[in-house]
Amino acid sequence: MSTPFSPQTRVAIIAEFRAARDARDAQKARDIYRAAADHDDTHPDEPSLVDELIGLHVDAMGVAA
Repeated sequence: MSTPFSPQTRVAIIAEFRAARDARDAQKARDIYRAAADHDDTHPDEPSLVDELIGLHVDAMGVAA
């Protein structure tokens, strides 16, 4: 069984996802998202990395309203 991602790896994945999104590299962003989903499925007791990636797209003002 694989080990969960370290906090440093999680931060690196989020940064890579942001860079792909900013570069409008949809294929890379999808690949990162799929890897995060696979990780979440394998480690259900860990905080969801997919939720963190989705949270990057949430409008803070819309949530606060």
